[in-house]
Amino acid sequence: MSTMDINNLEAKLEGENDENKTPDKQQIEDEEKEVMLKSDETEGNPEVKSDNDGPVKTALSGDITEQGREVKPKFIPIGAIKMPGFFMKNSDKDKCKQDEDDIEKIADNEKTEDEAQFVKYSRFEQFLHACPFTQFLNKPDHDSGTKSEMFSIRYPKIFRKSSNKPEATLASMETLEDKLDTPNDGMENVKLEMDTEEGKVATKLPLKERIRQKKFIVDDIVVCGLALLVLLAVVVGVIVGARAGPPAERPLRLGRYITTLTSCGPVEGTLDEGVYNFYNIPYAVPPVGEKRFTYAQPLNLSTCWNGTYNAQQPGPLCLQFLENGTIAGEEDCLTLDVVTPHVRYDSPLPVVVLIGANSLAGGVSPAQPSALYARTKEVVFVRPNFRLGPFGFLALDIISNSKYPPTSGNYALSDLLAALQWVKYNIKHFGGDASSVTLLGHRAGATLTAALTTVPKAQQLYSRVWLSSASVIFPGEPLDQAQKNNEPFKQRIKCDDMECLQRASTTEILSATPDIWLGDNVGTLPIAGEFQHSWLVLDGHYLRVHAYESWNAQKEAKNAGKEKLFKPMVFGTTEHSGHSELLHKKHLNWTSEIVEKMVNESAIGEKNLTSKILNHFNRSYDGLVGLISAVRTLCPLVSLARLRLAAPMYVVMGSGAGAGASGSGKAGINADVEAILGTFDSEEPEQRRFMAAMQQLFYYFVWHGLLPGADSGLIAVGQDQLPLHGLPACDSLIQEDLVPRYAHID
Repeated sequence: MSTMDINNLEAKLEGENDENKTPDKQQIEDEEKEVMLKSDETEGNPEVKSDNDGPVKTALSGDITEQGREVKPKFIPIGAIKMPGFFMKNSDKDKCKQDEDDIEKIADNEKTEDEAQFVKYSRFEQFLHACPFTQFLNKPDHDSGTKSEMFSIRYPKIFRKSSNKPEATLASMETLEDKLDTPNDGMENVKLEMDTEEGKVATKLPLKERIRQKKFIVDDIVVCGLALLVLLAVVVGVIVGARAGPPAERPLRLGRYITTLTSCGPVEGTLDEGVYNFYNIPYAVPPVGEKRFTYAQPLNLSTCWNGTYNAQQPGPLCLQFLENGTIAGEEDCLTLDVVTPHVRYDSPLPVVVLIGANSLAGGVSPAQPSALYARTKEVVFVRPNFRLGPFGFLALDIISNSKYPPTSGNYALSDLLAALQWVKYNIKHFGGDASSVTLLGHRAGATLTAALTTVPKAQQLYSRVWLSSASVIFPGEPLDQAQKNNEPFKQRIKCDDMECLQRASTTEILSATPDIWLGDNVGTLPIAGEFQHSWLVLDGHYLRVHAYESWNAQKEAKNAGKEKLFKPMVFGTTEHSGHSELLHKKHLNWTSEIVEKMVNESAIGEKNLTSKILNHFNRSYDGLVGLISAVRTLCPLVSLARLRLAAPMYVVMGSGAGAGASGSGKAGINADVEAILGTFDSEEPEQRRFMAAMQQLFYYFVWHGLLPGADSGLIAVGQDQLPLHGLPACDSLIQEDLVPRYAHID
């Protein structure tokens, strides 16, 4: 095809399409023209297929060229323009000017849009610059003095003021077909490089690409901030949820009834006087029938209850002899009461286990849970029932021969051991701390508690011990000798085997108990050759050695630094523990002659020690009660606590305690426990001060495991706590061998 033909064809096509051509199409056609001219010059002038459309249209539409190859349309990818390599050198000046005018016009339009958007978002940009989180991300690097590239923020164009820097703008193009691979035809692919750090182009980069190039926009910052807030909320929720645990306080039913768990099933108690009361909860298998005269057995699945146990009413006492000679209680009695200010699992409270009995044969103790002090002193009270009298201590050969290894007696100790095991596994469901358990023993209960401290199985079940008016006389004879001492019971019951004892009625068992076993000498002067029955025995199972030997071993362990084997102990009693209403009413007018006569008729008078001993006590009722207390309780405890265990001991002074619940102006044997539990008669200011002093002493020990002040020595508790430097009367009684020989047994 000649140049003239091409020009004629071109003029014809231009005439037809000038009205619909765009600048881009015109440019493309010019480029195709240049390619054709160049091809003619280098390859000659072969024949070209001619048709109605002409050679140029045929070439552009994909028909066969003169070389026999299909000429496909050239495709321009979005974002780039395919130009010939010589385009920039030979461009038409007028066309360039027109293109520049178009670009400038489009740029002006975009600039007008940007300025409007800038006004709209200027305040938001100021907020972003003032945001502490954004300032932290743009904080200069301390080492290099420049901003960290990792956290450099790129704002899109709409958030920045326009600058004078020219911006590349794409001309409008028609939509092209899908991209196809074309051979290298001398055309040069030129990609328009846009500034991705500025303007709208940066916002179109994928997130992974922005992260790779370390170029972030405002949306990234907002999303990051929201993600951090969500993460922080999740972390806080996890921490709070982990610390919260179960509900802080269990819900009430009908505003009064509360249910909690035990190892044997749920129990339901009541809310009364601001505390939760759970009564009569079984802690061991009932000791009846074949279980009579056997050691306590913890409850198991076969002996547990179904459903929810009703623990709303107090249960019966264990079968026992009362001081007035009557009998009370039931044989099926191994239950306990719990009084707690909270039923929750967070902040568990110290536990006080109340072990009280007036004698090992029976007698209701004042050591009862206090609703007031459970609430005000923040402690959990537990009071277990345990067997007393023959049901709790009877040792006979026919009982021992029915077991292997042979043993009998001390069933009450096994009851207390089972109760402490129940506390260990269940008290957490009642708001108590199983690792902080204080045993508060009173009178015969204190004697049992003291014996329990020598049982190896019990060492891990309590934390500290408080003994009020305990006996210091413990069994030292072997089991065989104790069984011989109990032959009178065997003769009365007329049984020769274990089955006979288990079939006997409770009345038959109690009637066969000799009256001499029921005596209580705590309030009488000693008599030479007096008989004292010991209920506790060296059974070989729980009690294997004398209590003193066990305590000496614990003392040596403490001195050797093995504190885990030694549990803190506190002894105490009252100066007038021998006082009783029965003794006080024996004479209307206690004269010095009456007092001196009673002392002469005792073991003291038989040793001609009346005058010497009464030098330490005046010849009055007060002096007589002080002497009885010193011989039976006070001085034996002083010798044990001070000389053997080096344990602290307190003495309640009658002048400070006042009348108390027993009246007659004397602090009786119950005064200290009554003050601790809030049942002490505190009408006078002196009595209220005594209660406060006693409670401070006890509850400080419960919470901290030691007494306020000195860890050892004697403490006089009256209206205040004062050191007691010595007791000359006790020194004299110990020297004359009256103490501890005549100490009360239980």
